[in-house]
Amino acid sequence: MRLLPGLRRSELAALGGVIALAALLRLWGLSANGYGNEYYAAGVRSMLQSAHLFFYNAFDPAGLVSLDKPPLAFWIQTLSAKALGYDGWALHLPQALAGIASVALLYAIVRRPFGRIAAFLAALLLALAPIAVAADRSNNTDSWLVLFLLIAASLALRGRGLSFVFAMVALGFAFNVKMLAAAICGPALLVGWWLSTELDWRQRFVWLASGAVALAVVALSWAVVFDLTPADARPVAGSSKSNSMLELIVMHNGLDRFVRRQPETPPPAAQAATPRFLSYDAVPAGPLRLATPMLAGQFSWALPLAVLGALLAWRRRRAWVALWATWALTYGIVYSAAGGIFHIYYLVTLVPPLAALAGLGCYELWRRGPNFLAIGLAATALWQGYITGATLGWTAPWIGFPAVALLAAVAAATRGKRASAIIGGVALLVLPAAWALSPIFSPGNLTLPSASLPRWLGLDDGRGPILSRQYRTLTDDPKLLAFLQKERRSARFLAAAPTALLAAPLILKSGEPVIAYGGYLGNDPIMDVAAFAERVKRGEVRYAILGAARRPAGFDAWVRANGTPVDPALWRSLSPEGRRPIALYELKR
Repeated sequence: MRLLPGLRRSELAALGGVIALAALLRLWGLSANGYGNEYYAAGVRSMLQSAHLFFYNAFDPAGLVSLDKPPLAFWIQTLSAKALGYDGWALHLPQALAGIASVALLYAIVRRPFGRIAAFLAALLLALAPIAVAADRSNNTDSWLVLFLLIAASLALRGRGLSFVFAMVALGFAFNVKMLAAAICGPALLVGWWLSTELDWRQRFVWLASGAVALAVVALSWAVVFDLTPADARPVAGSSKSNSMLELIVMHNGLDRFVRRQPETPPPAAQAATPRFLSYDAVPAGPLRLATPMLAGQFSWALPLAVLGALLAWRRRRAWVALWATWALTYGIVYSAAGGIFHIYYLVTLVPPLAALAGLGCYELWRRGPNFLAIGLAATALWQGYITGATLGWTAPWIGFPAVALLAAVAAATRGKRASAIIGGVALLVLPAAWALSPIFSPGNLTLPSASLPRWLGLDDGRGPILSRQYRTLTDDPKLLAFLQKERRSARFLAAAPTALLAAPLILKSGEPVIAYGGYLGNDPIMDVAAFAERVKRGEVRYAILGAARRPAGFDAWVRANGTPVDPALWRSLSPEGRRPIALYELKR
């Protein structure tokens, strides 16, 4: 008796095993990651407080400014925190579950045309993908982006008109997770549906138009409602210059990803060069950017198998192969060309198509015999050897695993037997599995998650001190929070800070309103100095926190001119060593 229609017991056991592996990597020790990205965590703490703050995706309990991403994933996190209690585990759990669901869904998508072996291998590679594990263990929203894109892909490949409309609805949900980052997958969905449908030309264009309408309505409805709400009845749109969510879509979450804006004040000529990965994982844009070892180690351990899968399976299932290949190519081109804001964890969107194609590659190579297997093993072993040697050192013992796979390739070619290939295949899983374990035992910076076997081994992975877990602000000091709560008196706001990054730890730990004067990084036009001075005059805010950056300049100058420094002995319990320094000022009414 079969437990599920169409699935044998052995297949269910294999699928259950890979899902269990995915769950183990994503849930093991998850609570140790604290609140993760404190900016997002503070937003969820605020959204728990009212339906108004929830709908408008507010960062702070006073509703002065919104988060700089769309709300769908944060709504899910808020509901999780509402049901389970507000803590880091409840915030991270939805992304972990989304990552596990993505593994199961990829299995289902690949199994339909290519069978259980290819599906199992694709799901296994997604479960073990280092950057997928790192992203799924954080409260960043990319895990939900990937899941909605996979849902859209599954629907598009059905080839029916209505299924395409629903695929565009799913893409609209993905848009409300990460805005234009979701739209990059649009061409892949279109190609996959176009090649899989049997509709005539007229019907195709009717359904294309219907899908476009569905996408526009679902994707833009919340942003339009946000912008149509009077500005004084909602938060300022975070990270926008004109207080517009539509501008946020086009600029901060669009063009700014490609063109880095020039800093308002250029650094001194004698200033030392910024380390390569410092602050923004700023690997120079170009056609070989994603081949940089630290980036390649996040997502591409099976890249040669994916390329072979696309080539060998093309004639059998063009629609499926075209969708995965277009998905991988469009995101790969975008990330290679993006000269603006770029982070390592964005690469998680490349994992599903490469995992699917690599699963196909393994299956097609196996079908064609030992000589083809030898080619796939050798190419992948050399690629893994390059990543390993460049990140861990060419004499590191870890390079022995690609060497074993290379020897297995030689044995498969010379002896003409597939058994050697199995040994080589297992050897090729060791390094991605080790990298996938690194976010558990050495998570590093939780705001910008990444996997890094070098970091786990205590080596320098090139990401710099700003991206280390220890390099945090002093606003997470419990003595500071206790001081502000005790001395606040009748003030409406617990404190004011120049940026959301300084305000976030206070909000997430207290749930009290804190003014983030300049938004995320101090550039948002939330209020001018005169408006802030008026709030101080009315007694709404008594204390202000300043950071080392002195931004925004007007806020910094006003606080220093109108405030009195508070003795750090009264509010500081954490050592400033290894942390970004702050100063506390009491403001005069």
